[in-house]
Amino acid sequence: MTAKLIPLILGIYFAYMIYFLTGKRESFLLQRIRKTGKKQQLWYKKLLRSFLDLVRPISLENIKNVKVRQDIKMLLQRVGLPSGEDDILDFENRRLLLLLVASVVAAAVLVFNHENLTIIFTILLIFIAYKFPEFRLTKIIKKKQKDFEKNFPDAIDLLAVCIEAGLGLDSAIERVGREFELFSPTISREFLRLSKDVASGVPRREAFKNLSNRIQSKDLQSFVALLIQSEKMGTGVAQSLGVYCDTLRSRKKQRIEELVQSSSTKMTIPMVLFLLPALFIAILYPAVIKIVENMGSM
Repeated sequence: MTAKLIPLILGIYFAYMIYFLTGKRESFLLQRIRKTGKKQQLWYKKLLRSFLDLVRPISLENIKNVKVRQDIKMLLQRVGLPSGEDDILDFENRRLLLLLVASVVAAAVLVFNHENLTIIFTILLIFIAYKFPEFRLTKIIKKKQKDFEKNFPDAIDLLAVCIEAGLGLDSAIERVGREFELFSPTISREFLRLSKDVASGVPRREAFKNLSNRIQSKDLQSFVALLIQSEKMGTGVAQSLGVYCDTLRSRKKQRIEELVQSSSTKMTIPMVLFLLPALFIAILYPAVIKIVENMGSM
Protein backbone atom coordinates (compact mmCIF):
# COMPACT_ATOMS: atom_id res chain seq x y z
CA MET A 1 0.00 0.00 0.00
CA THR A 2 2.83 2.36 0.89
CA ALA A 3 4.70 1.47 -2.32
CA LYS A 4 1.63 2.43 -4.36
CA LEU A 5 1.39 5.84 -2.66
CA ILE A 6 5.02 6.79 -3.33
CA PRO A 7 4.53 7.50 -7.11
CA LEU A 8 1.37 9.50 -6.33
CA ILE A 9 3.18 11.61 -3.73
CA LEU A 10 6.13 12.18 -6.10
CA GLY A 11 3.76 13.21 -8.90
CA ILE A 12 2.00 15.74 -6.69
CA TYR A 13 5.36 17.07 -5.52
CA PHE A 14 6.71 17.53 -9.08
CA ALA A 15 3.43 19.09 -10.20
CA TYR A 16 3.64 21.58 -7.36
CA MET A 17 7.27 22.39 -8.23
CA ILE A 18 6.38 22.98 -11.89
CA TYR A 19 3.49 25.25 -10.86
CA PHE A 20 5.75 27.15 -8.45
CA LEU A 21 8.49 27.68 -11.06
CA THR A 22 6.24 28.60 -14.00
CA GLY A 23 3.32 30.23 -12.22
CA LYS A 24 2.93 33.64 -10.60
CA ARG A 25 5.83 34.67 -8.39
CA GLU A 26 3.58 35.87 -5.55
CA SER A 27 3.18 34.49 -2.10
CA PHE A 28 -0.15 33.11 -0.97
CA LEU A 29 -0.32 35.85 1.66
CA LEU A 30 0.08 38.58 -0.98
CA GLN A 31 -2.57 36.98 -3.19
CA ARG A 32 -4.93 36.75 -0.22
CA ILE A 33 -4.38 40.42 0.66
CA ARG A 34 -5.03 41.46 -2.94
CA LYS A 35 -8.22 39.43 -3.13
CA THR A 36 -9.41 40.89 0.17
CA GLY A 37 -8.69 44.41 -1.10
CA LYS A 38 -10.66 43.73 -4.28
CA LYS A 39 -13.58 42.40 -2.25
CA GLN A 40 -13.57 45.49 -0.03
CA GLN A 41 -13.37 47.79 -3.04
CA LEU A 42 -16.25 46.02 -4.75
CA TRP A 43 -18.27 46.17 -1.53
CA TYR A 44 -17.66 49.90 -1.26
CA LYS A 45 -18.63 50.47 -4.88
CA LYS A 46 -21.77 48.39 -4.51
CA LEU A 47 -22.79 50.37 -1.44
CA LEU A 48 -22.19 53.68 -3.22
CA ARG A 49 -24.06 52.46 -6.29
CA SER A 50 -27.03 51.41 -4.16
CA PHE A 51 -27.21 54.87 -2.57
CA LEU A 52 -26.94 56.53 -5.98
CA ASP A 53 -29.77 54.34 -7.27
CA LEU A 54 -31.81 55.47 -4.27
CA VAL A 55 -31.61 59.16 -5.22
CA ARG A 56 -31.69 58.62 -9.00
CA PRO A 57 -35.47 59.19 -9.41
CA ILE A 58 -35.20 62.55 -7.64
CA SER A 59 -32.21 63.47 -9.79
CA LEU A 60 -34.14 62.65 -12.96
CA GLU A 61 -36.94 64.95 -11.85
CA ASN A 62 -34.48 67.75 -11.03
CA ILE A 63 -32.64 67.71 -14.35
CA LYS A 64 -35.93 67.90 -16.24
CA ASN A 65 -35.72 71.59 -15.40
CA VAL A 66 -33.91 73.17 -18.35
CA LYS A 67 -32.18 75.83 -16.23
CA VAL A 68 -30.80 73.28 -13.74
CA ARG A 69 -29.54 71.06 -16.56
CA GLN A 70 -27.92 73.95 -18.41
CA ASP A 71 -26.22 75.26 -15.25
CA ILE A 72 -24.73 71.85 -14.47
CA LYS A 73 -23.64 71.39 -18.09
CA MET A 74 -21.97 74.80 -18.13
CA LEU A 75 -20.13 74.06 -14.88
CA LEU A 76 -18.83 70.73 -16.18
CA GLN A 77 -17.76 72.27 -19.49
CA ARG A 78 -15.91 75.14 -17.86
CA VAL A 79 -14.04 72.76 -15.55
CA GLY A 80 -13.13 70.56 -18.53
CA LEU A 81 -15.14 67.48 -17.54
CA PRO A 82 -17.48 65.49 -19.80
CA SER A 83 -20.88 67.14 -19.96
CA GLY A 84 -23.20 64.53 -21.48
CA GLU A 85 -26.61 63.59 -20.13
CA ASP A 86 -25.15 60.76 -18.05
CA ASP A 87 -22.50 63.06 -16.59
CA ILE A 88 -25.13 65.64 -15.64
CA LEU A 89 -27.21 62.92 -13.98
CA ASP A 90 -24.15 61.58 -12.13
CA PHE A 91 -23.32 65.06 -10.81
CA GLU A 92 -26.88 65.58 -9.58
CA ASN A 93 -26.90 62.09 -8.01
CA ARG A 94 -23.76 62.82 -6.02
CA ARG A 95 -25.03 66.21 -4.94
CA LEU A 96 -28.33 64.75 -3.71
CA LEU A 97 -26.47 61.91 -1.97
CA LEU A 98 -24.37 64.45 -0.08
CA LEU A 99 -27.58 66.30 0.78
CA LEU A 100 -29.11 63.06 2.08
CA VAL A 101 -26.12 62.36 4.32
CA ALA A 102 -26.19 65.93 5.66
CA SER A 103 -29.94 65.64 6.34
CA VAL A 104 -29.42 62.43 8.32
CA VAL A 105 -26.66 64.07 10.38
CA ALA A 106 -28.83 67.15 10.96
CA ALA A 107 -31.77 65.00 12.08
CA ALA A 108 -29.53 63.08 14.49
CA VAL A 109 -28.24 66.35 15.97
CA LEU A 110 -31.75 67.77 16.35
CA VAL A 111 -32.87 64.66 18.26
CA PHE A 112 -30.46 65.47 21.09
CA ASN A 113 -30.61 69.27 20.95
CA HIS A 114 -33.55 71.53 20.04
CA GLU A 115 -32.01 74.94 20.65
CA ASN A 116 -32.42 77.73 18.11
CA LEU A 117 -28.69 77.89 17.43
CA THR A 118 -28.65 74.16 16.65
CA ILE A 119 -31.56 74.53 14.24
CA ILE A 120 -29.78 77.35 12.42
CA PHE A 121 -26.60 75.25 12.30
CA THR A 122 -28.42 72.25 10.79
CA ILE A 123 -30.11 74.45 8.16
CA LEU A 124 -26.72 75.90 7.17
CA LEU A 125 -25.24 72.40 7.10
CA ILE A 126 -27.92 71.17 4.69
CA PHE A 127 -27.53 74.25 2.46
CA ILE A 128 -23.72 73.95 2.35
CA ALA A 129 -23.96 70.21 1.64
CA TYR A 130 -26.22 70.85 -1.36
CA LYS A 131 -24.12 73.72 -2.71
CA PHE A 132 -20.68 72.25 -1.90
CA PRO A 133 -20.11 70.47 -5.28
CA GLU A 134 -21.10 73.66 -7.10
CA PHE A 135 -18.86 75.80 -4.88
CA ARG A 136 -15.97 73.40 -5.44
CA LEU A 137 -16.32 73.52 -9.23
CA THR A 138 -16.73 77.31 -9.13
CA LYS A 139 -13.49 77.62 -7.18
CA ILE A 140 -11.67 75.47 -9.75
CA ILE A 141 -13.15 77.58 -12.56
CA LYS A 142 -12.00 80.85 -10.97
CA LYS A 143 -8.49 79.51 -10.45
CA LYS A 144 -8.40 78.26 -14.03
CA GLN A 145 -9.69 81.54 -15.43
CA LYS A 146 -7.19 83.56 -13.40
CA ASP A 147 -4.29 81.48 -14.68
CA PHE A 148 -5.59 81.77 -18.25
CA GLU A 149 -6.00 85.56 -18.16
CA LYS A 150 -2.56 85.99 -16.61
CA ASN A 151 -0.68 84.03 -19.29
CA PHE A 152 -2.96 84.57 -22.30
CA PRO A 153 -1.05 87.63 -23.68
CA ASP A 154 2.24 85.69 -23.63
CA ALA A 155 0.55 82.77 -25.40
CA ILE A 156 -0.78 85.07 -28.13
CA ASP A 157 2.70 86.59 -28.56
CA LEU A 158 4.16 83.13 -29.06
CA LEU A 159 1.30 82.23 -31.41
CA ALA A 160 2.02 85.31 -33.53
CA VAL A 161 5.74 84.45 -33.62
CA CYS A 162 4.98 80.88 -34.73
CA ILE A 163 2.66 82.07 -37.52
CA GLU A 164 5.19 84.67 -38.70
CA ALA A 165 7.81 81.88 -38.77
CA GLY A 166 5.73 79.98 -41.32
CA LEU A 167 3.57 77.60 -39.29
CA GLY A 168 -0.11 77.22 -40.00
CA LEU A 169 -2.70 78.29 -37.46
CA ASP A 170 -3.49 74.75 -36.27
CA SER A 171 0.18 73.81 -35.99
CA ALA A 172 0.95 77.06 -34.18
CA ILE A 173 -1.85 76.44 -31.65
CA GLU A 174 -0.52 72.94 -30.98
CA ARG A 175 3.03 74.27 -30.60
CA VAL A 176 1.90 76.91 -28.10
CA GLY A 177 0.05 74.23 -26.13
CA ARG A 178 3.17 72.08 -25.92
CA GLU A 179 5.42 75.01 -24.99
CA PHE A 180 3.15 76.10 -22.11
CA GLU A 181 2.94 72.68 -20.41
CA LEU A 182 5.16 73.76 -17.51
CA PHE A 183 4.54 77.49 -17.59
CA SER A 184 0.72 77.47 -17.61
CA PRO A 185 -1.17 74.14 -17.46
CA THR A 186 -4.48 75.85 -18.26
CA ILE A 187 -3.19 77.44 -21.48
CA SER A 188 -1.52 74.18 -22.47
CA ARG A 189 -4.60 72.05 -21.81
CA GLU A 190 -7.03 74.38 -23.60
CA PHE A 191 -4.83 74.95 -26.66
CA LEU A 192 -4.04 71.26 -27.03
CA ARG A 193 -7.73 70.42 -26.71
CA LEU A 194 -8.52 73.04 -29.36
CA SER A 195 -5.92 71.50 -31.65
CA LYS A 196 -7.29 67.98 -31.10
CA ASP A 197 -10.85 69.13 -31.74
CA VAL A 198 -9.87 70.66 -35.07
CA ALA A 199 -7.80 67.59 -35.99
CA SER A 200 -10.69 65.26 -35.16
CA GLY A 201 -12.99 66.96 -37.66
CA VAL A 202 -14.77 69.61 -35.57
CA PRO A 203 -15.21 72.83 -37.62
CA ARG A 204 -12.70 75.45 -36.60
CA ARG A 205 -15.37 78.04 -35.87
CA GLU A 206 -17.23 75.65 -33.56
CA ALA A 207 -14.00 74.62 -31.83
CA PHE A 208 -13.17 78.28 -31.16
CA LYS A 209 -16.67 78.91 -29.77
CA ASN A 210 -16.34 75.88 -27.49
CA LEU A 211 -13.06 77.29 -26.19
CA SER A 212 -14.76 80.62 -25.55
CA ASN A 213 -17.56 78.86 -23.64
CA ARG A 214 -15.10 76.97 -21.46
CA ILE A 215 -13.11 80.11 -20.58
CA GLN A 216 -15.26 83.15 -19.86
CA SER A 217 -12.70 85.83 -20.73
CA LYS A 218 -13.22 89.06 -22.66
CA ASP A 219 -9.72 88.86 -24.16
CA LEU A 220 -10.38 85.33 -25.37
CA GLN A 221 -13.77 86.28 -26.80
CA SER A 222 -12.24 89.11 -28.81
CA PHE A 223 -9.46 86.75 -29.96
CA VAL A 224 -11.98 84.15 -31.09
CA ALA A 225 -14.01 86.83 -32.89
CA LEU A 226 -10.81 87.98 -34.63
CA LEU A 227 -9.96 84.47 -35.84
CA ILE A 228 -13.53 83.76 -37.00
CA GLN A 229 -13.68 87.07 -38.85
CA SER A 230 -10.28 86.48 -40.47
CA GLU A 231 -11.35 83.01 -41.59
CA LYS A 232 -14.65 84.33 -42.90
CA MET A 233 -13.09 87.22 -44.83
CA GLY A 234 -10.10 85.19 -46.02
CA THR A 235 -7.53 87.68 -44.71
CA GLY A 236 -4.14 86.83 -43.22
CA VAL A 237 -3.98 86.00 -39.55
CA ALA A 238 -0.40 87.14 -38.93
CA GLN A 239 -1.01 90.85 -39.43
CA SER A 240 -4.23 90.79 -37.39
CA LEU A 241 -2.47 88.96 -34.57
CA GLY A 242 0.30 91.54 -34.52
CA VAL A 243 -2.18 94.35 -33.93
CA TYR A 244 -4.09 92.25 -31.41
CA CYS A 245 -0.89 91.50 -29.44
CA ASP A 246 -0.28 95.24 -29.05
CA THR A 247 -3.84 95.63 -27.77
CA LEU A 248 -3.36 92.82 -25.25
CA ARG A 249 -0.15 94.35 -23.96
CA SER A 250 -1.92 97.67 -23.46
CA ARG A 251 -4.76 95.95 -21.57
CA LYS A 252 -2.31 94.06 -19.38
CA LYS A 253 -0.47 97.30 -18.60
CA GLN A 254 -3.76 99.00 -17.69
CA ARG A 255 -4.71 96.12 -15.36
CA ILE A 256 -1.36 96.37 -13.57
CA GLU A 257 -1.80 100.14 -13.18
CA GLU A 258 -5.30 99.64 -11.77
CA LEU A 259 -3.97 97.11 -9.24
CA VAL A 260 -1.21 99.51 -8.19
CA GLN A 261 -3.66 102.38 -7.76
CA SER A 262 -6.14 100.28 -5.80
CA SER A 263 -3.45 98.85 -3.49
CA SER A 264 -3.28 102.07 -1.44
CA THR A 265 -7.01 101.93 -0.80
CA LYS A 266 -6.86 98.28 0.17
CA MET A 267 -4.02 98.95 2.62
CA THR A 268 -5.99 101.61 4.51
CA ILE A 269 -8.01 99.22 6.69
CA PRO A 270 -5.02 97.04 7.75
CA MET A 271 -3.01 100.17 8.57
CA VAL A 272 -5.81 101.62 10.72
CA LEU A 273 -6.42 98.34 12.54
CA PHE A 274 -2.87 97.09 13.08
CA LEU A 275 -0.15 99.62 12.23
CA LEU A 276 -1.47 102.82 13.79
CA PRO A 277 -2.31 101.33 17.24
CA ALA A 278 1.17 99.81 17.48
CA LEU A 279 2.69 103.15 16.41
CA PHE A 280 0.68 105.07 19.03
CA ILE A 281 1.75 102.62 21.74
CA ALA A 282 5.43 102.95 20.78
CA ILE A 283 5.23 106.77 20.79
CA LEU A 284 3.12 107.28 23.91
CA TYR A 285 4.57 104.51 26.09
CA PRO A 286 7.56 106.55 27.49
CA ALA A 287 5.32 109.53 28.25
CA VAL A 288 2.78 107.33 30.03
CA ILE A 289 5.54 105.71 32.12
CA LYS A 290 6.88 109.11 33.20
CA ILE A 291 3.38 110.35 34.09
CA VAL A 292 2.76 107.25 36.22
CA GLU A 293 6.13 107.62 37.98
CA ASN A 294 5.53 111.32 38.75
CA MET A 295 2.06 110.63 40.07
CA GLY A 296 3.48 107.87 42.29
CA SER A 297 6.18 110.14 43.72
CA MET A 298 3.59 112.76 44.64
